Amino acid sequence: MLNIIKYMIKQYRADYHEKCKLAYIMKTFSTVSIEGSVHVKGDVTNLVLGDRVIIQSGSVLHLGGMEWCEYAGSLVIGSGSVISPNCVIYAVGPGGIKIGKRFDCGPGVGIFASRTDYRKGINSHVFERVEIGNDVTIFANAVISPGVEVGNGAVIAAGTAVTKNVPENAFVGGIPAKIIRENIKNNYDRNY
Repeated sequence: MLNIIKYMIKQYRADYHEKCKLAYIMKTFSTVSIEGSVHVKGDVTNLVLGDRVIIQSGSVLHLGGMEWCEYAGSLVIGSGSVISPNCVIYAVGPGGIKIGKRFDCGPGVGIFASRTDYRKGINSHVFERVEIGNDVTIFANAVISPGVEVGNGAVIAAGTAVTKNVPENAFVGGIPAKIIRENIKNNYDRNY
C-alpha cells in the first residue's frame, strides 16, 4: 500500500510539472495552440515559438537541459507552423533544432538533433544541429536525422529517412532519402 501511495505522489508531481510547463508556454507565446497530451521534456526556456504555431496531441518536445545532453537544447519553430499528432522532436544538445515559417509536419514525424553512437555504447551521444527552412512539408512518419539541413520549399515523402541535406524546392523520398524531383516550387516567395 505504501508503494502505491509513493507512486501516486510521484505521478502527481510529474503531472503538476508538465502542466506548469504547458502553462508557461501558453503564457509566453499567447498565439500558440497546444492540444491535450503534448509532452514537454527538459528546460522549457529552451523553446521559442512564432505566432500561430499549432502543436497537436500526443507530440513530444524534448528541450534538453539534462546531464546526458550536456545541459543544452534549443527548439525554434517559426510562425504559422503545424506539428501534427504524435510527432517526436528531440532538440537536445548544443546545436538544437531550428524550424522555419509555415512548416507543415505530418503525423508521426521524428526530428532528432542527437543519436546514440552505437560503436561506443548506449551512453555515447552525438549532437548535431538540424535546420529546416521555410515552407517545408514533411509527410507522415518521416525521420530527420541529426546534422541535416532541409532547404526552403522542400517536400519529404511519407516514411522517408533523411540522413543528408535536402536542397531547396526538392521533393525527396525513400530510405535513405533520394531526390525524386527538383525545382518543385519555381515561384517561391521568400518574403511572405
